[in-house]
Amino acid sequence: MISTKNITLFKKGLENITPLIQETNVRFKDDGIYIKAIDKTQILLVDFYISKKAFDTYSIDPSLVGLNILELQNMVSRSFDQDKLELNLKEQNIEVFLNGKIERKFQLPYLDLSESEINLPNLNYDVTINMNAGLLKEIIKDVSLIGSTIIFKIQDNKFIIESIGEKGQIKTTIPEIKPKSKKNIAVKFSLSFLKNITKSMDNDSVLLIKLAEDMPIYIEYSLSKDCNIKFYLSSMLI
Repeated sequence: MISTKNITLFKKGLENITPLIQETNVRFKDDGIYIKAIDKTQILLVDFYISKKAFDTYSIDPSLVGLNILELQNMVSRSFDQDKLELNLKEQNIEVFLNGKIERKFQLPYLDLSESEINLPNLNYDVTINMNAGLLKEIIKDVSLIGSTIIFKIQDNKFIIESIGEKGQIKTTIPEIKPKSKKNIAVKFSLSFLKNITKSMDNDSVLLIKLAEDMPIYIEYSLSKDCNIKFYLSSMLI
């Protein structure tokens, strides 16, 4: 059984990945819960981890189950602030208990998904940036007025975000971010994917972003010391 009186962290974690991944394998290991999944378009990889330390009780045999995590998130989102969450892995389904002023039990059947392990890429990046999530979301809103793609640039050790579209173009420079790079970099990505990646993030969180020419962007988002998410979004041709 897995249980916690603080549902917020688990619920927030699911909120951050379900706009991108709905059906996936979930690995319950001795040290916590892991989700590694590639979206249907094959251009985004999500790596989610929540430690057993985030739960009041974590007593479970290591298991791999296929789940519709969007439906799981919908169930967990029905919780009240003072509810206690319990998860039990049964033979055919996962039981989700919400116990408080009222007691509710949901049953979510397992999915028959491929059990192949997703290997995380071993990539060498040219530059690492720390950026406020709220600031990135505001820049994405600006870019949405112009186009459907977004370009991240490192130019003469300045961090620049651009977009060019039918409605014109936009160039945003962020003076407070001073990246150290031996070369200039320009990498283009899908704006819609970045919107979905960032939309549930807390505005005051600091993101770890890594960039390199013709490589996926790496974005790491920590919800707490016990829960983090890593995103790898494939680049586009400029």
